[in-house]
Amino acid sequence: MRSLCMPRNLLIVIFPLLIALLLAACGGGSRGSYELTETYLIIDISGGPDAASYPVSDSASAPADLNSDLYKTDRIVLRRIPAGTFMMGSPADELGRTPWEDNEDLHEVTLTQDFYMAVFQVTQAQWLNVMGGSNPSSNTGDTRPVERVSWDDARGGTWDGPDGGDPGSDTFIGRLAAKTGIAFDLPTDAQWEYAARAGTTTALNSGQNLTSTTGTCTNLNELGRYDGNRGYGEHAVVGSYTPNSWGLYDMHGNVGEWCLDWYEASLGTSAVTDPVGPASGSARVVRGGGWIDLAQICRTAFRIRGSPGGAGGILGFRPVSPGQPASSPEGDG
Repeated sequence: MRSLCMPRNLLIVIFPLLIALLLAACGGGSRGSYELTETYLIIDISGGPDAASYPVSDSASAPADLNSDLYKTDRIVLRRIPAGTFMMGSPADELGRTPWEDNEDLHEVTLTQDFYMAVFQVTQAQWLNVMGGSNPSSNTGDTRPVERVSWDDARGGTWDGPDGGDPGSDTFIGRLAAKTGIAFDLPTDAQWEYAARAGTTTALNSGQNLTSTTGTCTNLNELGRYDGNRGYGEHAVVGSYTPNSWGLYDMHGNVGEWCLDWYEASLGTSAVTDPVGPASGSARVVRGGGWIDLAQICRTAFRIRGSPGGAGGILGFRPVSPGQPASSPEGDG
């Protein structure tokens, strides 16, 4: 009769292999937020607004078909942005800057923590996958950016600068955090500019400056949809233009993007570390410019204010994440 016992020498070979496979199963593929170390973070939101959870994976490289509809509808892809120091703001003589305003004063900013930022502006399909209900946008299309979204709709809750605060539970950011177990938020003013610049110091993240502040700006035409290249059209499908060197699309134009901070007119010229904005205010920061804006408004350093309850036709957003576990979001709002 054949023995059912495994030979000892075969057991010695197989047992470590089984352990390795078990560890890989626990640590690979769909990961816990405390293990997110790769360059790209991918959220599967195809389950829609009624899904109990959204699977999460991370990858050392971007999906080969990143610019396909899949990653603009049923997935959200975020790219890891390395910590670093940069000069926030613009030189007084930068073409397009209003010289008597000081809300773009150059100052050194250090961000001490890596963070993930969505490579695309949140699209209308992504919005509906997370929020359900009706599409708030005026100019519709699954892979176009969602617009007519207020700060309160996107994030809500409280954010009081140094005192912090969590997103509202019934907001896009709040739901994304709850269903992934990972912290999500809007980018701070400084995070947004740092990510948009991707190491550049010029008005545009291509390393170039404006050629014109109104009408057509040749150097901006390849980077985003704005008044000078839209013709009679609307905002563009996300990812239609050249990304920056960190692979982030539409940081110039298409729709303006909500930031986390209360708006502060003067940022000063002193060096700061991990700034989060003032503790109170009446308006939130909006960045990037939109499809109906002049070239000068689409500069990397340009900052403008927006009422947190306002939901204009050129207002959208993109999420960021520290890649860490989420805290419990606040009640609706």
